[in-house]
Amino acid sequence: MWTVEESLPEVIAFLSGVDYARRVATPEGDTYDGGSPRALLDWLTAEFSLPGMAANANWIAGLRDRYGTDEAALDAMREYAKSLPADVDRQFEIGAAE
Repeated sequence: MWTVEESLPEVIAFLSGVDYARRVATPEGDTYDGGSPRALLDWLTAEFSLPGMAANANWIAGLRDRYGTDEAALDAMREYAKSLPADVDRQFEIGAAE
């Protein structure tokens, strides 16, 4: 819905951008609440980051290696997002699961 072609790199860039904008706009002193899309990005980091590299440097290659196709990788991301508690996924009025 929020990307032009719904490609894997585009979706990850969108989620990363939303997360970055949220962190920049959050006043100092606010605590990280682990909300959507941060929970999904944390999952990508935990699953696909390699020591000594930027957290997002291996997300796309790792997803493609594990799931075979971009569509299968996006499906896995959707499934993970659906597994989040509703209150976590709905913090932005429309959750990552959607």
